[in-house]
Amino acid sequence: MTAPPALPDGSSVTVVIPTFNRAAELMRALGALQAQTAAALHAIVVDNSSTDDTEARVRACMPHWQGRLHYLRKDPQGPASARNLGLTAATTPLVLFQDSDVELEPQWVERALGHFQSDPHLAAAGGLVIYAFDRSRVNAYGGDLGRMGLAWDIDEGALRATERAGVGRIWINCSAMLVRAPVVQAVGGFDETFFYGYEDSDLGWRLNLAGHRVAVFPDLAALHHVDADVGVAHPTIVFHYCKNRLRSLLRNAAMPSFIGALGAYLAYSVVDLVWRAPRRPKIAALVWNLRRWRQTLALRRQTQAQRQVPDTTVFAIGAGRWLPPTPLGNRRRRPLPGADKSMVTPADRRDDRV
Repeated sequence: MTAPPALPDGSSVTVVIPTFNRAAELMRALGALQAQTAAALHAIVVDNSSTDDTEARVRACMPHWQGRLHYLRKDPQGPASARNLGLTAATTPLVLFQDSDVELEPQWVERALGHFQSDPHLAAAGGLVIYAFDRSRVNAYGGDLGRMGLAWDIDEGALRATERAGVGRIWINCSAMLVRAPVVQAVGGFDETFFYGYEDSDLGWRLNLAGHRVAVFPDLAALHHVDADVGVAHPTIVFHYCKNRLRSLLRNAAMPSFIGALGAYLAYSVVDLVWRAPRRPKIAALVWNLRRWRQTLALRRQTQAQRQVPDTTVFAIGAGRWLPPTPLGNRRRRPLPGADKSMVTPADRRDDRV
């Protein structure tokens, strides 16, 4: 086996943080990065046209980073395009994608570098994402993927104290994910048409198809500062979820199972459309995919040309389910065990992801 490339310290890592109107949260995230036990990190904040004081506060931090903190402003096209922009701007072999509302534990980067040093086939690594409002509970320990393209977080709501081992995953939530930059670029990076949602599961699927290893490790822990209220998903988010998971299925699924998976997805969509509002964004998602089928077909050809393993191998990494174990039910996130499942954010309250 080829020896792992030398990854001596944190100077081989650039952190890419997409953000939008989260100045206070971003300052907390940058502070946690400065407290990392690895050597000096580089950081790129990619601002999706914030209207708060994000730019001023980042620039005020720059002297403390001694030239290693950079600010890029772009049109409000979502986190997928922001991550691609940061990936392109980075010059280090490893890139850490981190959300602006996430706080890494001090040894996160140092420990992650150790995993990459010991495994030359590791393309992406993550760990335990913990709810900051209830640090005894897990938000995610990697992600699973259903056979018709629906994705969900693994161990969502489980107790943090549960024993876990490092394990392969189909995908990792981009709340905190360290990747080999050239490998991610080779599979096409993030699909920028996604805007929000499923861009991480889509990338993980493609990395696995190309024969790379995606894994999570229990010694990598990060706090996710989200609202405890499960809330209601904004119709715009419903639209993006529906369009993105179909686009991902059309791009990545292999023949001959592709036909059955697509048929099952369309049947599921019809039932979901009849059973649960909002309906207009779900119809719009189908129309969006119909209008862009040629573009998706071109992407499909590229992805299938890079395929090294069958879908059966990819789905064997997960639980092999078709649907999530707990339906999302038009909420922003699933309620924790024992929580009042009827508790939702009022419909007129703004979904913080929009």
